[in-house]
Amino acid sequence: MDRILVKEILAKVNGSYPDGGTMLFQLSQPLIENNKDVCIDMADVETIPTLFMNTSFAQLINKFGKKRVVSSLRFYNITKVQLERIKKYFSNFE
Repeated sequence: MDRILVKEILAKVNGSYPDGGTMLFQLSQPLIENNKDVCIDMADVETIPTLFMNTSFAQLINKFGKKRVVSSLRFYNITKVQLERIKKYFSNFE
């Protein structure tokens, strides 16, 4: 099980949250297509802004549906605040 390190993604895109979200989408898409879990490691990541979630989670939901995306995502080293923010994002997504 390989983990996707959000910290490394953001470093590769010089801290650009929209570009980082797009990269997370690109890494996650083939995993979901092959019915594998998407293991997202949030170590050393302070915040997850909406710009990041719009280009990652929203794109995944648009492609696969909310239920399938939620069942595929696994988070590690995530703070309670980050988890609540992501849950709220998914809850409010239409």
